[in-house]
Amino acid sequence: MINKTIFIVPFAALVLLGGCADPRVGPNSKTGWVTEFYTAERLMANRPSCLANLSDTDIASHRYALISVPHLRSYRYVNALVPDSIEIELHDKVEIFPPSCKDGALPQVVQVLKHSRKKQ
Repeated sequence: MINKTIFIVPFAALVLLGGCADPRVGPNSKTGWVTEFYTAERLMANRPSCLANLSDTDIASHRYALISVPHLRSYRYVNALVPDSIEIELHDKVEIFPPSCKDGALPQVVQVLKHSRKKQ
């Protein structure tokens, strides 16, 4: 009986934890919540380091948002490009890729996973 328990408990934990992953999210993506939208004026005056290399034309012609991404027991904040084809609002749950602004790559909102409220 003890031998079966040694194998059943880890297997059951693996099955339960495997159910927590969202199958809609890519393997190298992260999920987070839209915390704030940047205005072009604000970005022209004071750019976050991730958006520092963008031209004034890029800033004026695109939308950018601050996304809070769960990280261990706290949150990490990531600046991301919001494509014109995606409609998001504050507090929507979104997928971003790449997950950080490492190596000069600009994170981008890939999809909305959950709207914060119903559309009317």
